[in-house]
Amino acid sequence: MPRAVLIGGTGMIGRAAARTLAGDGWEVVAVSRSGTLPDGLAELGVESVAADRADDAQLRAAIGAGADFVLDTVAFDRGHGEQLNGLAGVVGSVAVVSSASVYADDDGRALDGEGGEPPVMPVPILETQRTAEPGDATYSTRKAELEQTLLEGPLDATLLRACAIHGPGAQLPRELFFVKRILDGRKQVALAWNGESRFHTTSVANLAELIRLVAAQPGVRLLNAGDPDPPSTLEICGAVGAALDQELEPVLLPDGSFGNPWAVPRPFVVSMEAAERELGYRPVTTYPEAVRVTCAWIVAELEGGRTWDGTYLADTLDYAAEDEAIGARA
Repeated sequence: MPRAVLIGGTGMIGRAAARTLAGDGWEVVAVSRSGTLPDGLAELGVESVAADRADDAQLRAAIGAGADFVLDTVAFDRGHGEQLNGLAGVVGSVAVVSSASVYADDDGRALDGEGGEPPVMPVPILETQRTAEPGDATYSTRKAELEQTLLEGPLDATLLRACAIHGPGAQLPRELFFVKRILDGRKQVALAWNGESRFHTTSVANLAELIRLVAAQPGVRLLNAGDPDPPSTLEICGAVGAALDQELEPVLLPDGSFGNPWAVPRPFVVSMEAAERELGYRPVTTYPEAVRVTCAWIVAELEGGRTWDGTYLADTLDYAAEDEAIGARA
């Protein structure tokens, strides 16, 4: 039985990948700091190992005698890339979750670049599109540096450029923007850019399917990872409302005066043609289908007392600012 080691194996991406790989006949080891498993994974035969990936000795001990495949869901910069490269001879191949935020437009502007001017990207974005300059300046440049390090390394490494990831277990669930309003009894919701923002979403179920195919077909490659038919913010609003059997009343703002987690003035949509062509990838779910599970999980977390105070999501729940924006629109 082939052996897969998942770094960050109990997080949002890791738990979905663990289920998919275990169902495909892999021996799966989920590595995390806590060493605990989310409900349902132990029954699938998933093994849990406690290790801090920042400690090379702990990481190597978690991998043990070797692994056919390693998935890293938390790698972030050159140091992590070099750490993975150092596993050559111990592991067969790796897949690393990168980000579509590495993409830059023809003028070098990325989503988190300096100056505040949003990038003007082609629709859809191919993997051949230029990226932010690798370095340690921003999230995007550090992810670009991670990619560069692994592509130049000795391992078969697949870099997965995910978009707005959604699913149970998210540290920062974007869908909280709508779910919290519904639970708080608010009807109206302000949507920037007339609700037309299209910031490509990525279901953990679709990402896990792509990981399954990459594990079975090692190689050195860059691949986008996004849902079919990426929804606009207005469509996301409708999908979340349908998931919770509540209908929200969108107030369409012509600008970005009150933002949301998907608010972009221009479409940011990636192409999935390469994954389809090279691996035979086909999505296993759509956003409206997958978001139902995400919404149920968020509701349970909120009912259990969890908050996202101190994160950027709290700013998007500023109802006074939203009411002011809605009033100005009226």
